[in-house]
Amino acid sequence: MQHPDIAEILISLRNADLQLREQLIRKGVLSDGYNDEMKQLHDANAAKLDSIIDRIGYPTPDKVGKEGGDAAWLIIQHAIGQPAFMKKCLKLLEKAVGENK
Repeated sequence: MQHPDIAEILISLRNADLQLREQLIRKGVLSDGYNDEMKQLHDANAAKLDSIIDRIGYPTPDKVGKEGGDAAWLIIQHAIGQPAFMKKCLKLLEKAVGENK
């Protein structure tokens, strides 16, 4: 793994997302539409991941480990308010897959 520090950041962002989701489930409000707090977290996580991508490229397992790569994928999937970011990531992911990364 080339960037263990970035892997830790990605895992932390993923954990914050999942923790907030769990809190909203416990409150019984997760299915009441797109929660403002969740949207803010998703947007912030997407911005942080976008910055990481600008520095190291798509966070493949060889760069950030399997868990870090999985965390990045979750962040991308949850960035529903950022379609341009999602499209950017799709292109990068397709390239990484084509290179067997």
